[in-house]
Amino acid sequence: MDFIRLYCFYVKTFFKARAEYRVSFFLGLFANFITYFLIYVSYWIITARLEGIDGWKFEDLTILYGLSLLTYAAAGTLMWYTVYNLSGMIVKGTLDVLLTRPMGIVKQLICYRFGDTFLAQILVTLIFLGIALYREREIFTGWKLLYLLLALAGGVCLQMAGMLAVGAISFWTLKSEEIGEIFYYKFRDLTRYPLSIFPGAVQMTLTFAFPWAFINYYPGLLLLNKAEGMFEKICGYAAPFVGFAALAGALRFFRFGLKHYSGAGN
Repeated sequence: MDFIRLYCFYVKTFFKARAEYRVSFFLGLFANFITYFLIYVSYWIITARLEGIDGWKFEDLTILYGLSLLTYAAAGTLMWYTVYNLSGMIVKGTLDVLLTRPMGIVKQLICYRFGDTFLAQILVTLIFLGIALYREREIFTGWKLLYLLLALAGGVCLQMAGMLAVGAISFWTLKSEEIGEIFYYKFRDLTRYPLSIFPGAVQMTLTFAFPWAFINYYPGLLLLNKAEGMFEKICGYAAPFVGFAALAGALRFFRFGLKHYSGAGN
């Protein structure tokens, strides 16, 4: 609770500072809003011309992508500027300074920089996701709303786990961002579309090797009554817990890397 109060105080202070540069702040939010707004529009254009993608209509794709983007943006507000880009802090010697302080290093990194640019992604996703859920309201019973909250929580944890893993690689190599670009961003981008359109090898990779499919695809199958067979149903129900377990594992990996960190050499 003490950390939550401290973090809320920090966020409040951050916005007070950003208020001094309101034009820059709102322009950044507007640019991000338009960028992701156009992605949702592209789904509408594709589904209007092709009458869906492998049986997924516009509302289905909106829910699929919304689960991914909303969880990514939520995790990004906490970790993207610091944990994911940890190599930059190591080069500058900033991490060495943080290590001299009594608070845990992950907590310090979360408080170091609030990812305000992700707020626009959260806003545009809530708008489209709300519209899609309203249009699909007939299939959303009480238990599905509860599952949706669990899936979002698990998705945020899985996104944070990915950022922590990329950041931890910085303890061994300062090229972690290039690695993250491939194994985090490029692989995760495949889940913007139904995995059923990809070869089996890709589906297995995104399920077992880099489990980004548990962020949105398997939860989406359950929510939209598209799960076929026991395997997809099990993956759907397990998705939130995969996220929780992934975050716990990523924290252990981060601490393991930190033990082997020998300083920036400054």
